[in-house]
Amino acid sequence: MKFFFTIALASAATTHASPVEIRGSASGCYAYQNPGCGIDYAVCQCANGWMYQYNTGVVGGCDPPWGFLATSANGLGGWTCN
Repeated sequence: MKFFFTIALASAATTHASPVEIRGSASGCYAYQNPGCGIDYAVCQCANGWMYQYNTGVVGGCDPPWGFLATSANGLGGWTCN
């Protein structure tokens, strides 16, 4: 029984959830901000990596997001990292 419990704990410890799964967003998008790279404002990053405007009209801001901004973070206005 002790061996089975150890195996169960080991397998549970190696399971990783993606950021979208952790947040449980129906839209597949989550809030993103990266002040170290000049993005000091909230945007929504979706599962495909595309960036959308943060929706201030809903709790969580990204379910659903607003207008399209860029296909990646480095396409956002203010991005300073390479």
